[in-house]
Amino acid sequence: MPLLPWIKMWLEGLDDPKLTRLSLAERGAWWGLLKLAGKCEADGKIISGGVGLDMDEIADALHIKTNEDRLALESMLAQMEKRGSLVWNDDTLIVVHYEERQRIPPSARRDAVAERVRLHRERKKERTPMDPMLAERVYRNGIDYKERRKELGRELTTEERLDLDAQIDKELEEKYGRSVEDALSSSQK
Repeated sequence: MPLLPWIKMWLEGLDDPKLTRLSLAERGAWWGLLKLAGKCEADGKIISGGVGLDMDEIADALHIKTNEDRLALESMLAQMEKRGSLVWNDDTLIVVHYEERQRIPPSARRDAVAERVRLHRERKKERTPMDPMLAERVYRNGIDYKERRKELGRELTTEERLDLDAQIDKELEEKYGRSVEDALSSSQK
C-alpha cells in the first residue's frame, strides 16, 4: 500500500477559541486550508508553481461550489487573519506556524521510509531460514505455555517455565536426534 500524504491535526483544535468561534462551515474551510497547505508542501504557503494562489484558486482547490461555502471560506480567512493564524505576504496566503506544527521528522519522510523498507527487504532475503527444530521449539513454547496457563488458571512461575522449556527441549532432542544447543549454535553461524 502506498504511503499517503498526511498532516497532523492537533486535539487542542477542539477547544481553541480561535476555532470554536468559527461556524462549523468556517471550521471545515480551516481544516481544508490546512490540508491544502500540506498538499502545497511549502511550509504553510498556499502556492502552486512557486506562485501564491488567489481567492478564486483557493476556492477551486478546496472544491468550493456554492456561494454559501465561498462566503464561509472568505469569513474564515478574515477571522483567522485577524486572530494571527493567517497572513497575506506578497499575494501569498501563509498559515502561521504551519511548518513548526506540521514538521515531519526526517525518518518519516517518503524517501526515508522507502529506504528503510528497501533495506529491510534486502536483509530479509539474506537471512537463512530458521532451523526446523528451532521453529518447532518456538511454536511449542507458545502453545504449551498457553495450555499450561489455562490448566493452572494463572501465569506460570519462572520455575514452571524453565521446567516446561526443559521438557520441550528433551522431546525435540529425541525427535531430531541432536541437542537444542547444537541447533542454536549452527543457526548463529
